[in-house]
Amino acid sequence: MKLYLTYHRIVQARRVESIGPDTYRLKVPPQSYIVLALYRYFEINPSNVEVHFVQCKASSNVLTVVLSSSSFGKLRFFGQEDDEKQTTSLDDPALFCQLPSISTRESTSIVSGLCGVCRLITQEHVSRDKSAVGLLGFKGNTLVAPADASLWTKFCELDMVRCMEKILKLESSNDASNVLTLPDEIGQLERHLQQPLKSHNIYKLINLVKNVRISSHGEHCQLTDTEQRFDFHENHKFAEGYEKTLADIMLFICLELAERRLGRELLSAKVPHVSGWFERVDHDDDGKLHHVCNEILPTMDNTTTLANISSLVATVQVKVPQEFSLYKSDTKKLNLKEDQILTTNQAEVLEILRKVDTIRTDIGSEVNDWETNLFEWESIPLDARPEGGKLPPARILRKRHQLESLVNEVVQLATDGDVIVDFCSGTGHLGIILAYLLPRCHIYLLENKEESQLRAMERVVRLGLRNVTFFQCNLDYFTARFDIGVSLHACGVATDIVLEKCFAQKAHFVSCPCCYGKLYNIEHVAYPRSRLFQESGLLLKEYFCIAHCADQTHDLTSDRTNVAKAQQGFHCMDVIDRDRALRAEELGYRVLRKRLKDEGCTPKNRLLIGIFTR
Repeated sequence: MKLYLTYHRIVQARRVESIGPDTYRLKVPPQSYIVLALYRYFEINPSNVEVHFVQCKASSNVLTVVLSSSSFGKLRFFGQEDDEKQTTSLDDPALFCQLPSISTRESTSIVSGLCGVCRLITQEHVSRDKSAVGLLGFKGNTLVAPADASLWTKFCELDMVRCMEKILKLESSNDASNVLTLPDEIGQLERHLQQPLKSHNIYKLINLVKNVRISSHGEHCQLTDTEQRFDFHENHKFAEGYEKTLADIMLFICLELAERRLGRELLSAKVPHVSGWFERVDHDDDGKLHHVCNEILPTMDNTTTLANISSLVATVQVKVPQEFSLYKSDTKKLNLKEDQILTTNQAEVLEILRKVDTIRTDIGSEVNDWETNLFEWESIPLDARPEGGKLPPARILRKRHQLESLVNEVVQLATDGDVIVDFCSGTGHLGIILAYLLPRCHIYLLENKEESQLRAMERVVRLGLRNVTFFQCNLDYFTARFDIGVSLHACGVATDIVLEKCFAQKAHFVSCPCCYGKLYNIEHVAYPRSRLFQESGLLLKEYFCIAHCADQTHDLTSDRTNVAKAQQGFHCMDVIDRDRALRAEELGYRVLRKRLKDEGCTPKNRLLIGIFTR
């Protein structure tokens, strides 16, 4: 495997005669430091995981790390002007996404994102030390969910890195009060650790720890011996529960910086649960992780950013929220409150749709014009058909009909040498058949769910396809050049992120949207999408109301379906998709708005085809 990390510059490379560089001092961002600390902690064999560095622009948050060849092997660099430094090639697809990233399987499989990379390094460690399998959590699911779907992954991958950056910037106040405020993330972790322990196998754990035999909350309450009772608060020992996992290691590496800057005594006074957790993680391996952090990030090489400032401040504040738990799901997508709450009153919905009717544009979709497919299912190998994806028999025919409409459009658009990206590829239904039908094109399968992508990999291996590269990462982390972007039922705002990726590359697109009701504003995607809709006077809550109604499409052949409500839902899909098409047309695309050939194969049966013409 090849691990790719960013660095700012080489501070010093000390040479040992006849051996070459023995120790490097590098300026690196916090994400690179976390990965390097984990790599060193697990004593990863450099011959199994090569470390490559890619130069990046300097930021205000860089750390000086000390890396020895005995621990990290021969370091490879790209972007260093000194010709004597080893360089790495730009051809590796691991560089086609945000770093850190790691490439495996002869660079045909790429993992990008801090948590995904740390999981892969942990899996490498577990492959050599089976006793460490618990670090990956219950059924190996620690930090397996992507950051856009899991509070835990988001906290470890994004929030705590932001916390590190704040810690590095801490300084005593210049005003008379001399008050220092700790990052919010430390207060959030304090509140989380105050919550009672939750676990998938909680009663199995209680039986093991307390030597009892119970299987329900009621049975636990009936235990008369207090020694047999399980204290759910006291036993919330580690971040995710009763035992240490990868999440604890990553959080420790981050918060160890706070300990250096503020001292353990001050942290114990202000955030006692975080301090207690910190000590448990430290003692769990007899201080090994703590030693590694100090070894590769010496305070003496980071005197400005890691200097202890506890004696320079009179008061330290930390905001511990009243309610915060990383056990909960993220339910704050829309963030609409009071008068912004979406209406479900039909009279109000009709009034909003009358407002839409005043927008001077055509709203609708055309019947699919493909009379025959550009391929024969009988000629497609099993593993390239929906049957190869282990779909239930009842879904196979519907999935075939969905794929036919998209595959026909892509095959018509594609030319030899094109790079085609199947966004949100799942188990590979669309991307794999495209790879089989278009052997002179290269297909990228991009999916953020590890299990789904592993199933797709198995299919590609059995088919012997050589024109497929896998990217396991969030959509936002993908930065590669490509010619055609495709997506089948990318959920909610993901469809618009995909379209933005295509716009940035001036790539053609073929997209079948899904989950219109899950649209919400994010940093780089705001609704409405087009200038015409933005200037129409349509309020944000009215727009999202239309999107919500677009999810009220149901099978028109069912006796239980409210046909009028379903027809209204199809119209609402056309409204949202017209806005999307207008956005593309503003950027130089010719956009076709079609329906899938068999409109009954899915209620979400609209199809957007964009051909870049400018």
